[in-house]
Amino acid sequence: MESPLPSKPDSYSSQMREETMGSQSLHVFAWCAVAVLVAGSARAQEAGPAGTVSRTYRFTGIVTNPAREPLADAEVTVLAPVSAYRSTTTDDRGRFDLGEFTTGAISFRVRHLGYEARTVAAQIGADGQHTPMEITLAIIPEELANVLVTGSSGRLNEFFQRRQQRAAFGHFFDQEDIRRKGPRVASDLFRSVPGASIKTNPDAGGNTIRIRNCQPMVWLDGQRSPGAELDEVVSPGDIGAIEFYPSASGVPAQYLERGNRLCGLILVWTKQE
Repeated sequence: MESPLPSKPDSYSSQMREETMGSQSLHVFAWCAVAVLVAGSARAQEAGPAGTVSRTYRFTGIVTNPAREPLADAEVTVLAPVSAYRSTTTDDRGRFDLGEFTTGAISFRVRHLGYEARTVAAQIGADGQHTPMEITLAIIPEELANVLVTGSSGRLNEFFQRRQQRAAFGHFFDQEDIRRKGPRVASDLFRSVPGASIKTNPDAGGNTIRIRNCQPMVWLDGQRSPGAELDEVVSPGDIGAIEFYPSASGVPAQYLERGNRLCGLILVWTKQE
């Protein structure tokens, strides 16, 4: 008879169990390491590359005349890119603040009554800094000081003078313009004005006029009409002339209101008998 195989010592069995458990632990550790690596990679993809988050920079400045004196009520308007459009006016110290922009090139226009308008290019966030600027406007030679107005008298003289001198700052409609456009109501004249929003006014009839979601002030023959819509105070057949200023720039001093700097102003002159 064959002798039974000798049994392995207990120490050998213990060593085999330790090697088996060690191998399993190594596999578990490797799997966990892969999982951590994949999770870390996923989080990195969610965060995105470091340069994809655009920082914003404040764009401020001051507008001055050739003597370096500040110009109040100068209009500053972003022209490009179109998606960044916004507009403001300078305060009593000639300062403006257009708010925050992402890094990149923009162009903007600065204008003030009596001065040559300027279009300026700027690089937002240059050197990782906010963008302050000083813009100096040149004085327009007084070649329009003597304006000859014929065919009208009285208060409409002022209308024709301002149309000559302030055409860059407003929109002007005389009786011939109104006749040619043939508006059903007075507000229809503003359908061709850039930036003007015309909507039906179901409460009072006619339409509402809004500039930057703001109601322009209406003056009728030199008298304020607070809160009134244009169609509520005059009909097209009674209008001798209309002048409209979309912001404080160019508004005649006697009609300028600090609380209405960006809402616009409509001056209506009725026909003279």
